[in-house]
Amino acid sequence: MNHQFYLINAFSKEEFKGNPAAIVFLKEERSEEWMKSLAKEINQPITAFILKENENNYHLRWFTPAKEIDLCGHGTLGAAHILWSEGFLSSESAIYFNTRSGILQAERAGEQIILSFNIKETKQTEVTEKLRNVVDFPIKGAAWAEDRYIIELENQDMIHNIIPNLEAIKELEGPGIIITSLGSDKYDFVSRYFAPKIGINEDYVTGSAHCALASYWSDRLNKTEFTAYQDSERGGEIKLKIKGEKVELSGGCVTLLKGYL
Repeated sequence: MNHQFYLINAFSKEEFKGNPAAIVFLKEERSEEWMKSLAKEINQPITAFILKENENNYHLRWFTPAKEIDLCGHGTLGAAHILWSEGFLSSESAIYFNTRSGILQAERAGEQIILSFNIKETKQTEVTEKLRNVVDFPIKGAAWAEDRYIIELENQDMIHNIIPNLEAIKELEGPGIIITSLGSDKYDFVSRYFAPKIGINEDYVTGSAHCALASYWSDRLNKTEFTAYQDSERGGEIKLKIKGEKVELSGGCVTLLKGYL
């Protein structure tokens, strides 16, 4: 049975910007080994697999070229975009994804897709030698965000120009590290995300990282709504709103390619 396949750019309104992902709409269950092999073959930052459960409920899994992961924002955004744009579901219907991180909700507001994720609480932590080994710039502060570190630098220019030590990142706990600073102009903060341990040296736009960044910058700026920019090679803009223990991530999505497996 043929499975439908799509290539999208998430957290972007333009082609070849934001974060690319492959979205596979499964017609039937496939083995974990098959999904791992396909993700490695396609070699996108994320390959997301969606399988309908009933009505507007879907099972969703995410794989990097190296392994399955627990949470992926841009893969979820892409999955929701495909379900609505390809007519699998009415754009007026919310979508509920059953995932390794629990039930995730997606809604549509005009051209924007709004994802509701659990916020990742952050706690200040010591700037250790291991963290100092990651970057050549002075570290302004550091935090632990449930499953990964955040390090803050002085300004956006440092974020843009940073060349981190990927081997040092592999020695840290968690799947990767978030590097951030205050933004300038229209952005409250900027960031980059590096995850060589899971096969992604640098991710282009990372929804899961912003679940932690929302908490981190809320404490510093005393705000609950943000416009953020991930200053990777491709770049991407995310709007964030904290609602209790949830954080809403909003962004656009573009379809580049569709076909069958």
